[in-house]
This record gives sequence, structure tokens and C-alpha cells, in this order.
Amino acid sequence: MSKPGTFREFFKKYGYLLILSAWCVTVAIIVDRYWAPESSISLVEKNVSKAVKLAEQDFAGLVKDTLFLKQLAAKSYHPKFIDEITSKKYFLFVYENDGSGDRNLVLWNTQKVLPTSSLLYLKGRSGFTLLQNGYYVWNSAEAGRFKFLALIPVKWNYFVTNDYLRNDFAARENTQDVFQIRGGKGEGRVIASIYGNELFRIEKKAEQTEIKNNSVSVLLYILATVLFLFFIQLSALYISSVAGVGWSFAFFFGTVIILRTASYLIPLPLNFRQFELFDPSIYGSGRVLSSLGNLLINSLIFVWFSLFMRGRVKAEHIVFHSRKPWTKWTLMFVASIVFVLATYAGSNIVRSLVADSQISFDVLNFFTLNIYSLIGFIVLCCIAIGYFFISQVILDVLRPVYRSNFLYFLLCIAFTGLLYLSTRIGSLSGGVDILILLWLLFFLFLLNNNYLNLLVSQIISSRLVFWLFLFSISITALIMMENREKELRNREHYAEILAAKADPSSETLLNTMLTDFRADYLADNFSRFLSLNSNHAFKDSLVEGNFSGYTDRYETQIFSFDAQERPLFNRDSIGYNELNAILNTQAKPAGNPDLFYYDVSFDKFSYISKKILRSHQGDLLGYVFIVASLRKVQDATLYPELFNRGRGNAIENSSLYSFAIYKNNKLVSSHNDYAFATSIAGFTFPPQQVFEIEKANHTELWYNPGGGRMVVIAKENSLSIESITLFSYLFCAFLLLTFIIWMLNILLNSKFNLSKAKQSWQLSIRNQIHGTIIFICVVSFLVIGIATILFFINRYENTNRERLSKSIRIMENELKSAAVLSRDSSANRLPVNQVDKNTIALSIKRISEIHGMDVNLYDLEGRLLVSSLPLPYIKGIVSTMMNPVAFYHLHQNQEVQYFQNEQIGKLRYISSYKPVIDENGDKYAYLNIPYFTSQENLKEEISNFLVTIINLNVFIFLIAGVIALFITNRITRTFSLIGEKMKKINLERRNEAITWTRSDEIGQLVTEYNKMVEKLDESARALAKTEREGAWREMAK
Repeated sequence: MSKPGTFREFFKKYGYLLILSAWCVTVAIIVDRYWAPESSISLVEKNVSKAVKLAEQDFAGLVKDTLFLKQLAAKSYHPKFIDEITSKKYFLFVYENDGSGDRNLVLWNTQKVLPTSSLLYLKGRSGFTLLQNGYYVWNSAEAGRFKFLALIPVKWNYFVTNDYLRNDFAARENTQDVFQIRGGKGEGRVIASIYGNELFRIEKKAEQTEIKNNSVSVLLYILATVLFLFFIQLSALYISSVAGVGWSFAFFFGTVIILRTASYLIPLPLNFRQFELFDPSIYGSGRVLSSLGNLLINSLIFVWFSLFMRGRVKAEHIVFHSRKPWTKWTLMFVASIVFVLATYAGSNIVRSLVADSQISFDVLNFFTLNIYSLIGFIVLCCIAIGYFFISQVILDVLRPVYRSNFLYFLLCIAFTGLLYLSTRIGSLSGGVDILILLWLLFFLFLLNNNYLNLLVSQIISSRLVFWLFLFSISITALIMMENREKELRNREHYAEILAAKADPSSETLLNTMLTDFRADYLADNFSRFLSLNSNHAFKDSLVEGNFSGYTDRYETQIFSFDAQERPLFNRDSIGYNELNAILNTQAKPAGNPDLFYYDVSFDKFSYISKKILRSHQGDLLGYVFIVASLRKVQDATLYPELFNRGRGNAIENSSLYSFAIYKNNKLVSSHNDYAFATSIAGFTFPPQQVFEIEKANHTELWYNPGGGRMVVIAKENSLSIESITLFSYLFCAFLLLTFIIWMLNILLNSKFNLSKAKQSWQLSIRNQIHGTIIFICVVSFLVIGIATILFFINRYENTNRERLSKSIRIMENELKSAAVLSRDSSANRLPVNQVDKNTIALSIKRISEIHGMDVNLYDLEGRLLVSSLPLPYIKGIVSTMMNPVAFYHLHQNQEVQYFQNEQIGKLRYISSYKPVIDENGDKYAYLNIPYFTSQENLKEEISNFLVTIINLNVFIFLIAGVIALFITNRITRTFSLIGEKMKKINLERRNEAITWTRSDEIGQLVTEYNKMVEKLDESARALAKTEREGAWREMAK
């Protein structure tokens, strides 16, 4: 063993880690100072200015393009030309003067925005304007009878925001919370046109938001931390070599624990609270595990501790020897306490990840899993791996203590576990805690088996697969038990919501409440909304003035707005447009003309009412919205869904659950195709308010709210497939994380010496076979998965096209026979733009409701006539002009039908277009069906496939592993036999040949070995003969 050397030599050898760490911190500070969008207004100004000027230059060149002008004059466009103008970063509009002074729109390249008529008559070549959905720079030019207008998007300003509509800067996303745009004079960075005129200014918002690090700097800070911690471990190894293992442990654990404690108090290495990962609303359990991010960090440190401790204990051969009985029993009792506490602490964390968090472990729906689900799996694996290594260390260290009385050691652990559980009487969760104690005893029994002992140097082995299999099954069982309890609680809550929706007394209470919210009464008192103090006092008096039966059950919010839709001292920041969007797109009638309800999610719904306030002279004063939520769901967020009408939020539209509502033992309503009984008069039910009934393939939850009503929610029993899928996910996560930990462990143990690290890659034949099988399984999974997903996407698109094609044909026929096809006194068909719009709207709405699809109708000029979902068009989220590519295919190419993928914000969907043709073959309108839920349905199909292929691959991997185990044992047994025979080769006796009856590669090796043995024996006999003859000669002399 080489001498450790001085600390100076150690620092010279590994000090570069500290230098690299310091450089990473320095570069991160520079990146944050000069490149972070939150700290550098210059970068935002540069990006926005560059985007504006490039667009202006492109527009200036386009209006001078003679080929473009010729196509425009002929109104005949080449397909390549359409592709070019629709791919531009700005929005182009071309107007033609019809000779009477009016300008008609003849060409456009977007459906995102439509310029106001006032922009056509503004003087100058460029300027800045605010339209319905955002801020734009406009450029204009004229050529002959054509007027050209370009709108360059600067910043979106949608009237509502959600997952797919965000008010970002067009040139640089994720800066809208820090910077804002102002027109006119003032402070801020000036953005100018290529023509020299000032357009607008960019400035920081007055309110200071939490400064966030640049993504690059975050990675640099993490890398600096990792390098520094590597140096800490190498220092601990150096201390171990010069001062002993005890001091090494003290330095290592003490330093890391101090640094981790400091990170809770100060931003070390950075401010964690800027990340959603450290948001307690996602996961929180106490002060130490206050967020999922803290749990992740602590789990990684736990694994690191266990690896370091295990490595040192194995290297130094640390064991406890004692002949005193009381010392042995004391050590076993202390070890029992550690095992019990560690086991229940780990199990509680696993259970809390399911019960007390917003983390999705719905493995049957792949696309509900997110980054938090991935981190959850990593945490679970880290806890299990660290727990396994710590357990192995404790058993190895105490092996001389309990070697002869391991059964007593298990009894000691059982006693300690029962003693611990007795202190928690009243908070135990059924028999789960007892099962966990039994699992601990079984685990220690297996871990004590030398055959199952896992070596550090072997990442690929049957022992590793066994332990990964055991922990995957164990965690799966624990999560499934907790998932079942959580699902039953959720289902009970869904039943309460359904009972509340079907409760006539709820609407009676609300109708009573609405009598105090009469529009005339509010109008007479509208002046009380105009100042802060009187506004809040008036609203409080309206709510508190209701009788206790209402106020005890509902939490009411009142939102007031003036005639210009501006908020009047509302306590919540939600605006008029958001509330109006909810009312127009998601709300459903609730039995009163002014009362509606909308679903926030499966377990949350709220009532909403809108009052339009007018003076006695008929002048508009303002608006009042009343939102009433059940007190259990009063924290529901007002979140407007514009394009799916909130369908995904209602349990009535869920395919996962079936439910029925009974009144006086008779079925009054049901959902989905589950076979509910029409009458339950002869049924005998338990006395509980909530109870569960198990059926063959379903579980039914019955809820009795009283009043002769009964709510039943049935769910398919998917326990087996869900358990298998969760096991597959965990097993794959264990494999991946184990490989990463093994690599890092090799790197650290080699002390960054690559030549030493390469020695660990010299795998045995057994491990090479196992590794090859794993590699083949992974590659086959990727190849089959990618190919099949591409097939699914292609097939789904074709299916959607066929479905939309059939639907749009049916709608066309219904439209032809509807009142839209009005005729004049001469029985001639009227142009669609001359038919009463109310007539068209009623027909479109009826057709849309029958087929469950949104419908848009355009005239022959591409202008929207009527839509079954008008709000996005009215509020400027989507232009009222037809999609330019679709208009080109139907109008110029005269195609009978056209499909294309479209996008609104970040929402992608498929859309179908078709001309409506009369009996004479003349077109008189264009029909459009946007299929907004197409991507969600595709995700569901892909999710189901991924669940199947992951399960199959894990099953194949396990089967292949078992087969590989037999194959490798058979091959290596032969090599071991040859090795043993070679060890026994001796010239002084006859060597035994190996018997091998198969003529394979090993048979050839055995044959050559037997030949060499035979030659060796002949040489030995010749040598013996020579020696004897020599001896006789010597004797003769």
C-alpha cells in the first residue's frame, strides 16, 4: 500500500476540482449579469429590435417584388408562393381599391389577427398599435390599386391566459413578468423603425419580481456544487488514510450536513425557491422535507452517504467483535432501533409522496406523468438503494455479534417494531404497518444470505436483478395500497359533488341568494362600487345578509366592473374577460335563467351568475359577477377553457368513471355504459353513509346523501395491470439509476484516474452476456416503440381525416336542408351573407350540439359568418378571416375538401374545410370543423400502447435474465471446470482428461486441452525414463 503523502501533495493533485468549481461559479455570475433576461434589458431590446427590423426589411423587399405584384394583379398564386408568405415572421394583408374608395381584403397570410380599418388610413410608413390580441408594429405601402399592410407581433396580449395562450414577447419568451411595453415618451429602451421613427419603449415593470437565474447559470452552479462535493469526498478518503476511518466519517458527514443545513437558511448554492420543484403545494411534509426539491436533494445525499460508508467499511474490513453478552445484546438492540426507524421513515415518505402531494403516479395514462413524476421515481429509487446499502453495512459490521444467534436478532427487531407501533396506536393505517414489519424481517433474512450479497464491483449480476425485483415489488405494493385509499377518498368526494349538483335545495338556496342580487337593486346602489371602502362594505353586506343556511354552505365572491369592463376594487385579480369566457364557454344552466354552474375539475364545481346593470334611462353602468363555491372547494381557481368548453373538467364527460343517481330507489340519471339497475327497491344496504361493493370487474362506491337519494360511482378494477405497469416503471428506473450510481462510484473510487476506471469495465463473460441481453432489450424497446408510435400517429391522422370527412359531409347536408338555405320570392337561393345571421346561428348551434363538434361557416370571401364557439373570434384570439392556406385550396384550387394541422397559441389541432354546394353545383359558403381534442385523443392511444410495450419489455427482460442466468452458469461452469483441472496439473502423476460429448466451441477447447494433457503426460513419462536411465548410468559409473 502506497503512502498517502502530505496534504500539500494531495491538494496539488486534486485542487483542480476547487479551481473548476470556482470558475463555474464565476462564469455563472457573468451569465446572470449579462445574459439573464430578468437582469438584462439590453438583451431583450436587442432581440425585439432585431426581429422588428428584419421583418420590416423583408416587407419592404416584398412590395417591390415584381413577380409578387404580377401574381397579385392576376389573383393567381403559385403553391410555392403561398408557402413563402405564410412562413413569414410577420402578418401580411393586401387590400384592393374597388374604385369606389372602399378597400377589400384580397390576400392575407395568417388567421391570428385582423387589422382594424383605421390602420388602413394612418399616415406614414410605420408605427405602433395595440390590437385585441397583442402589440404590433405596422408597416404600410402602396403599389397601384393595392394597399399593403404588415403587422409585426411584438408582445401578445390575449384577453385570457391559460396553458396554451400566454402573453409572451414574440421575439423572446418568458420575459413578460419582468418587462412591459409602453408607447409614446418616457423611460425605457427605445425600439425604432428602419425608417428612423420611434415605435415604442421597453421598460422593467415597477413591481419587483423574484429574480431568477439563467438556465445556463443554474447548470453551472450545479456543476460547481458537484465538483466541490467530489473534492469533499476525496478529502475524506485522504483523511481516512492518514487519520483513520472515524475522522474520515466525522469530516465527511459533518461537512455535508453543515452545508445542507446552511442551504435551508441562505441561498446556497442558489435560491431554490425560484423553482416550482421547491413549491410546497406540489409536495410538503414538515420543515426538512418541505418540498419535492428538498426531498430530492436529501435522497441523493442519503445515497451518497450510504455509498461512502459502505465503501469505507468494505475497504477497511470494519467489524465489531465482543465476547461480552450484554455488549452483543446492546448492539443488536441499537441495530434493531435503527432498522425499525429507517424502515418506517422510508415507508412513510413513499406513502406521503402519493397521499400528500400533487405528483401523478397514474402510470396507465403516460401523458399525465410529468417531470415531478420522474423526480418522484428517482426519489423512490434513491431511498430504496440507500436503505439497502445502509442495511448491508449494519449487517456486515455486526455479523460476528449475531452470527450464532441470528434468529434472536430477528426476534429483537420484531419486539422493537411492535414496541414502536404501540406508541402510534390511534394513528395506524390498518394492517399496512404490520405488513411493513413482516417485510423488514423477510428482507433481513434474505440479506443475511451470503449468496445474495451484492458486490460493489458487479453492476450486472443476477443478485442485482433479484434485489431490484424485490424493491420494485415492495414499493409497488405500498404505492398501490396508498393509491387505492386516495382514489376511494377522491371518489367519495366526487359523489358528494354529484349529490350537490342533483340537490334541489342547492338551487333553492342560490335562487334565494340571487333575490338580494337583483340587477335593479345593484344598479340603484352602483355608486357604492365606486370607492374602495364602500365597495368592500357593500359586497360584505350582500354576502353576510343571506341566511346562515347559505353562508355556511357556500363561499361567495362578488366581482364588479364598470361600463368599460374595468375592475372596481375586486379582491381577486381575475378580470372581466376571464369571467365572461367561463360563462360563455364552460357554464351550463342550473335551473334559473340567471344561474349557471361550471366544472373546475372532477371534484370541484362552482355556480356563476352575471348581472348587467343599467340606469333608469337605459345607460350601461357596469357588470357584476357572482361566483359561489361549496366551502370544501372554495379554493378552486377560475381557469377559463376556451376551446374544449371545459369538457375535460366534468366527471360527466369522464370515461374513467360511470355513475348513477337514484331518487326514491329509482334511477333518474346515469353516465357511461355500466349496467346500473333501474331500481334498487329490493336491495339491502349497510347503515354507513359511504360503502363499497366489489363486482367482477368493477368496484362500486355508494354514497347516501339523505333525502331518498343515492349516488353510485363505478370504476373498472384495473389493479393487476396498474400494478404490473407501476412495477415496470420502477424496475426500469432502478436499472437506470443503479447504472448511473455505479458509474459515479467507479469515478470517485478511481480518484478520477481513467486508467483505474477502465479496469472496472473489464467485465467477465457472465456479465458480458447479461449486459448484451440488457442492451438488446433496451434497443428493441426503443426501435419497436418509436416505429409503433409513428404508426399510431399516421393511423390516427388518417382515422381523424375519415371521421371529419364523414362529419363535415353530414353537416353540409343538414346545412342545405336548414333555414340557412333561404330563397327569395322567385325561389332563387339567397347568398349566404344576405341571410339573417340569427337564423344561421341557430342552425349552426343545433348542428354543433347534435354532433358534439364545433362548426364555423365562412362566406366565399373567407369572412366568418357564424361560429358555434364565437368567443375566441369576438375577443380577437383568432381572426375572423378563414385560414389563408385553406382558403387558397378551396377558393383558387377549387378543391372539394381540405385538411390541415392548425395552431392557436400552443394548442395544436386538426381542421377540416369543405365548400357548401347547392343543387346547381354553385358554392355559396365554406364549412369548417376544428377538432380541438384530437391531440388529447392521440395521447390517450399512445399512452395505452406505451403501457403495454413497457410491461412487455420488462417481462421479456426478466425472462431473458433467467434464461441468461442458466446459459452463463452452464458456460462458466465449463470454464471453471477447465480452470480447476489446470490447477491440478502435476508432472509427478497422471493428469485427468476432461470428458465433453458435444462438438461445439467448448468441445474444441476441451479437445485441445486433452491433447495438451496427453502430450504433457508423454513428456512426463519420457522425462521419468530419462531420469531413470541417467540414474542407472550414475550407479554403473
